[in-house]
Amino acid sequence: MPIADTAFLVDLMKRDLGALERYSDFEQQGIALSTTAITAMELYKGAYVSGNSNNLIKVKTILELFTLLPVDDNVYEAYGRIAAGLCILGNPIGDFDEVIAAITLCNDGEIVTRDRHFEKIPELTVIRY
Repeated sequence: MPIADTAFLVDLMKRDLGALERYSDFEQQGIALSTTAITAMELYKGAYVSGNSNNLIKVKTILELFTLLPVDDNVYEAYGRIAAGLCILGNPIGDFDEVIAAITLCNDGEIVTRDRHFEKIPELTVIRY
């Protein structure tokens, strides 16, 4: 199951050609996409920071296109394992992205992103655009 990272949704809202083509590919194949509760929070933060009420509308509209995956009991341990492993290696990618990775792995998903740092997590499949 493809799970959209924050960067992918931001790029869709900005009408980035690579992101639009990737989304279209999924749509043509009948593949439903999901995203995470963390991504929703990051998008709302960005919209409020921008001070532009149109950005709030864009966030609400785009989130309606995706199934929202929560942080639940299964994610806690996966996050701890991922974050600790990256920390021990000296390669942390940031708490929110580590939680997004944990949610993705707990849902047998693949992360859709342009952010290369997700590739630091060996068991995570990254779909780039």
